Amino acid sequence: MAPVTLADDTVAPVSKPLPLYNVIAHNCDCHTFDDVIFGFIRILGMCARDATVKADEIDHYSSAVVAQAHQELAEHYAARLRDEIISRANTRLRTSVQPASRSYDGVGG
Repeated sequence: MAPVTLADDTVAPVSKPLPLYNVIAHNCDCHTFDDVIFGFIRILGMCARDATVKADEIDHYSSAVVAQAHQELAEHYAARLRDEIISRANTRLRTSVQPASRSYDGVGG
């Protein structure tokens, strides 16, 4: 079968990118820095420096945006962070997902 070439007067369809969502991790003072940093490295693919910066941000501001992705992937990241970063007291890391277009002030969640 011969390849099909669009004529100059034919307009190719334009696809829209999927909307982005923020993955937010919340502080609970029960997880160690090492647990959170290692989780960010393992689950989100952060380098050690970025994971440490995010852990410090969560400690200082009570929460931080740790990833941004389309909704399905953002929910997947949030679920893995919640289900796999567990403190010694068996407490799970609190996470939330919200549209990236929504203003995020870093408080609450």
